[in-house]
Amino acid sequence: MRTSSATGNKGLNLATRAAILATMTFAGFHAPFSHSQTTSGAAKSLDRVSSPIQFDVVSVKMHNSDTQGSRMQLQPDGIRLSNLPLQDLIVQSFDLVLSNQIVGLPSWANSPRFDIEAKVADSDIAAFHKLNLEQVRSMGRTILADRFKFASHEESRNLPFYALAVAKDGSKLKPSTLSDQDSNARTGIIGMRHASNESGGINQLTANGVTMDRLASNLSQQGLGRVVLDNTNLTGRYDFQLTWASQTAAADANSSDVSGPSIFTAVSEQLGLKLEPRKGPVPIVVIDHIEAPSLN
Repeated sequence: MRTSSATGNKGLNLATRAAILATMTFAGFHAPFSHSQTTSGAAKSLDRVSSPIQFDVVSVKMHNSDTQGSRMQLQPDGIRLSNLPLQDLIVQSFDLVLSNQIVGLPSWANSPRFDIEAKVADSDIAAFHKLNLEQVRSMGRTILADRFKFASHEESRNLPFYALAVAKDGSKLKPSTLSDQDSNARTGIIGMRHASNESGGINQLTANGVTMDRLASNLSQQGLGRVVLDNTNLTGRYDFQLTWASQTAAADANSSDVSGPSIFTAVSEQLGLKLEPRKGPVPIVVIDHIEAPSLN
């Protein structure tokens, strides 16, 4: 792998980072590519897939502008990550949902933001187009290992979480006509679109061909303070719309545009599901070693 890098130092507002992570995936899609489904709801499998190809050229630079938005884009020949904290690269590369699932991140890694561009060789472009998201994530883990000397191990720890389960009166979800093959083909049809009104008080999630595992991951990123794990035993893909009022906006006495149910009520009334507080095994990544990227 050919590489290039540079360094510098910038901070990023934590609330901005949380909002960004809530609406994006590693490769810039809102689509739930091929993904292992949990059956017990206790924890995701720690098994990892690998990619049949790797990036040929990787550029890692410090982000030196004052822009406040991170971007993750899938290119025809690779990926482009802009203004990205290292913590977020780890979260996306390991398919985590909350930063507290990372243990051992050194303090120096909290501030820098990186611009990363990675490309496959011309001979691998066709193969790159056939990868599912789990394989693209594995290529992200290779960037971490090669450029940040990243080493880690995974384990499960007993932590508070919400179990996404079917409500007493049954699910209201509509089975989708979209299939796993559509997902693996990386179509723009499958996925989740998250929108909010101008004040940010009302959120709307529109889903097409989405698994319950993907829904649980998205709900984890809505400021609930804990991971949401799928315990529905629903293994299909579904189309649905979910509308709720932001907890933060609802607590703001100056907010006049937050009429709507809480996310807990919305999940129950609109989807026929429920979020149950529990404590049990949650997957985490423990960092054994990490370094700042080397200068060229």
